[in-house]
Amino acid sequence: MKVLIRIHAGAERALFMLAAATLVVMMALVSADVVARYVFNAPLSFQFELTTNYLMVMVATIALPWCERRGAFIRLSVAGRLLGPRGRRVLHAAGALAAAAIMAAIAWYSGWRTVDKYQSGDAIFGVIDWPVWASLVWVPIGCGMLALRLLVRAATDIVAPESGEPEAGGRASSEV
Repeated sequence: MKVLIRIHAGAERALFMLAAATLVVMMALVSADVVARYVFNAPLSFQFELTTNYLMVMVATIALPWCERRGAFIRLSVAGRLLGPRGRRVLHAAGALAAAAIMAAIAWYSGWRTVDKYQSGDAIFGVIDWPVWASLVWVPIGCGMLALRLLVRAATDIVAPESGEPEAGGRASSEV
């Protein structure tokens, strides 16, 4: 089990690094477009579609599991304040399982939709005809990985003793 968790954590890191690199590319493209537009009066015609339909989707979805692992999401736990440590862990595990089910459903549906768009050859028409599937493919990857991370979190919430310290995976609790 620990090997699978380690592999998953490595994949999360790789996806996060890809998201970070994509963010840098987005900033460079937008900056280059601004310079080309206002200095040379020759904007980058492909920049807007590429950034909004592809790069933003990629950055927003594939970094999700890494953010969960690092404790970047807020847990609202009004009822948890009334429970003891064990009850709070069970409540958080139940929340993680519910969220994992929703993320898995989103991953499944968006994966099905991605395959459908690939098979039908759908494209976003503009200056360049961009394939739709290339934009959609990041949603099932990010949501599927997040579903797996939430399952791991649910298991560790049940098994691991509660402490104020972040776990070995680096996750800190962000409770409000």
